[in-house]
Parts: sequence; structure tokens; C-alpha cells
Amino acid sequence: MLSLLLILCSSLFRVTLAQSPSPYTITGDLRDEAGHVFSGATVCAIPTDGTVVRVRDKICTESDAQGKFAINLMQAGKYQVSGEKMSDGYMPAYIPFYRDPNIPTPEVIVGDQNRNAFLSVTLGAKSGLIIGKVIDEANDTPVQDFVVWVYQARTANAHTHEVVKGNPSGRFRVHAPPVPFKLRVVSEGYEDWVMGGGVLVSAGGAIKAPGSLLVRTGTADFAVYLKKKNAASLVPTTAADEKRLPAPVQLSPQDNEVFDYFPRNTKLLWNPVAGAVSYGVEVESCWNLSPAARSRLADDGECINPSPYDEKFRLNDTTYEFFFKGAQPGRWRVWAIDKDHRPGFKSAWRRFVYLK
Repeated sequence: MLSLLLILCSSLFRVTLAQSPSPYTITGDLRDEAGHVFSGATVCAIPTDGTVVRVRDKICTESDAQGKFAINLMQAGKYQVSGEKMSDGYMPAYIPFYRDPNIPTPEVIVGDQNRNAFLSVTLGAKSGLIIGKVIDEANDTPVQDFVVWVYQARTANAHTHEVVKGNPSGRFRVHAPPVPFKLRVVSEGYEDWVMGGGVLVSAGGAIKAPGSLLVRTGTADFAVYLKKKNAASLVPTTAADEKRLPAPVQLSPQDNEVFDYFPRNTKLLWNPVAGAVSYGVEVESCWNLSPAARSRLADDGECINPSPYDEKFRLNDTTYEFFFKGAQPGRWRVWAIDKDHRPGFKSAWRRFVYLK
């Protein structure tokens, strides 16, 4: 009888906890740029610590038919609040690439002095679509495997990318940011295509790519033609190549170095290059998930299914630190950039492996 009573009390305690109300709430209404209420969008409260926005800990709800929302919180603190509806082109404002500098992200503090906060949230500008096709210039056929990088023109470190693999049409679709942007298309065996140095094909015929584009709510549809890369890409082959800076000498980590620690804070280091005013770094993750695949990486440096992870420009120092994404292999390379903003030769890939 006593055991049954204890079980009933324990169950009642759990039900009471499950039904207890949240100690803090953020309520408000969501509107678009024109001030109209916006229903059916996701509204998120994202905890912030100083300049750090903890996106993984966001708490979200949906705006109702009148654009109203209510977010229940268990922790006091400062929160950014933003709305999104990616299916309609309204991208998350907590992603720097899609943040509209003209629309500030509202913040609110909840705690014992302010348990029920209210605010009005405005959606960012609706993103346009970048639609394109990547073509082999030599034979006029689609390139099936490539990566499209999109950068904000004002800061190259605000970027996103689209990975295309095994697509016989060679087509891609990327949402544009609300500010002018630039494009870069990368494919194994081809020279990198960078907006401003390639040719676009549009409805009006062939045009030279401008320095940057701005697509607000509309669509930019064009084709990119890639040139085959010279096999000896690290060796000057033309008069123009003679003016390019040499590849930096990579120092750390050593090629195929194995890391057995967490968190996966990674520091890259290389020697300075005479004539360089800044550096660029590219990091990729490798999907070598099986023990056999990891063994091959250690033996011959093979990177299976490389996927873009990070890319940084205008680095003033000869070092770059980042947090790697998972317990898996990765690789990195670096290049120098001269006073005319011309990239030098890229270093060879260096691989590393995280075990946890």
C-alpha cells in the first residue's frame, strides 16, 4: 500500500511539473516592411551573452492569424527576437548573411523585474532568388558538381554557399541577401569563377558581370562558364601568373594531424608572404565516416566527399582560429592577396582529423 502511495505521489509530482507555467514570456505582434500583420511565420527568441548569439538555444513559436505570438521561457536573460518564413523568402535575421542593416533586431531582457515582455517585430526584407546554370566553356555542357559561394559586397566574411553534386542540369538556386552581393563558383578541375571576371548570359544576351548585384524580391537568372584548370596550378604559366604572389608555407597543423580533444578549437598558422596585404583561408569538412575511410585519410590524404565549411578573406594576420564542426576529417589551404586585391597561388590542401 505504501509503495502504491509513493508511486501515485511521484506521478502527481511529475504532472504538476509538466503543467507548471513558464516563469517568463515574450509576447508581441509580427509585421512586414509595410507594417501589415504577418501570420504563419516563425518567431524566435535567441539568448545572447554580450556579442555572442546562441542560435542553437533559440525558442520559437508561430504567429497567429492576427500576427500575434507568445514565447514561453524558462530562463531569465537577454534575448534577440526575430521572425522568418523561409518558404516565402523571409530569411532568418540571426544569420548575419541575411540581416538587413536597415532593420535592427529587437532585444528584450526578461527577469524578476520584467517577467512578461511585449514588443513589435518587423520581418526583414524579402530575399530575391539567385538562379543559375554552370557550364563547361570548352564543350558547352553542364557542370554537375560545384559550389556557389555568395558574399555580401560590404563584407566578404558574411557569406553562404550552395553545394551541388550530381545534378545533370548544372543548375542552382540561392536566396540573395538584402544588400549588394558577389558570387564565386568553384568546381574541381576548373578555374574559380568570380563575379567581375567572368561572363554571364541573361535574357538580354551575353554581358560582362558587374562588380556586385542586388536582387530585391525578384530573380537573377544567368549562366556561368567555367574554364578547365591547368594541372600545374601552383606553377606560373603565363605573364599574368608571374605577377601573382606565391602560396604561403603552411606551418600548423601538420598534414594529417590527429586531434583527440573537445571542444574542437582549431588554429591555422602559416608563414608571411612578401608583398601580401592580406590572406584568404578555405576550410572543408570530409565525410570520411567509417574507420576504413579514416585510415585511408591517414595513409594517402584522400578526402571523401569534401564539403565547404568556412572561407575567410582579408585576414591581416598569418593565423586563423575557428571551431570545427564535428568528429571527422577536414582540410584547409591558404593564399596571399596583394595590394591590387589579386589572389596569389593557393597552397596545397592540408588534412586533419578530429576523433571527438
